[in-house]
Amino acid sequence: MTTCQKTRPNSNYPNQLLQQYRNLREEKLKDAAKSTQTTAMLVITSLQKRLLSSIEAFARTLKVHRTGMEKQAAHRPSTHKASLPLLFESPGADDERAEFSEEEVIAEEDAQMAAASMQAAGQTARELAILDEMADVANSSRYQPDPRIQQLVEWIRQNLCPDLGQPNAAWLERRVIIFTEYTDTKRYLQQQLQSAIANSNREHERIDVFHGGIGEERREAIKSAFNADPARHPLRILIATDAAREGVNLQNNCG
Repeated sequence: MTTCQKTRPNSNYPNQLLQQYRNLREEKLKDAAKSTQTTAMLVITSLQKRLLSSIEAFARTLKVHRTGMEKQAAHRPSTHKASLPLLFESPGADDERAEFSEEEVIAEEDAQMAAASMQAAGQTARELAILDEMADVANSSRYQPDPRIQQLVEWIRQNLCPDLGQPNAAWLERRVIIFTEYTDTKRYLQQQLQSAIANSNREHERIDVFHGGIGEERREAIKSAFNADPARHPLRILIATDAAREGVNLQNNCG
């Protein structure tokens, strides 16, 4: 895993900055229209959810928000109130967007975040400074070991692959499903876990992903593989987004 020479900041530091930003936004917009206040707080809540999910999801969405604010500063605020469902939650299994490709979902999420950012009133110099500081912290943290990933890898070692880290390490006949809300987090998890299990037995067959928009044939192949007898199929770790969570039985060999 690539590391950065900077000292990792307090793990709660980005959240502290985001709370400062929220407080400043509330003060700045205390006399604004109720709809403007609601949209601004929806942006903050969306950033908070992504920060809890992963630093990858947070960093990308923060950049979209910052760009939207820059566009807002250069033009008159938009009076069009855009629909912003993806700022509330990612598409679930019963949402038509569940069948969109990952790229399409990300593009719509970004468009809604940008629209919400442009609808809010302009920011103060202090707010912009906090945005820049959050971006710096997020970007540096992206290359630091993530404690949650480290704990997950340790769980995998204890429960799925006792000799993980050793050449050709054998896998036990157990499986795990990891659900995540955001595509950025899914990709980050897949990259980090694939790196962690490198050089184990049949490493490239141990992890797969299950998400909306993958197509019926691919969906059925993954379901079949994950529900197969672990002694006969090497798949052990499945990373799934919320779009794949409901109405799918993946429990045959996964407690």
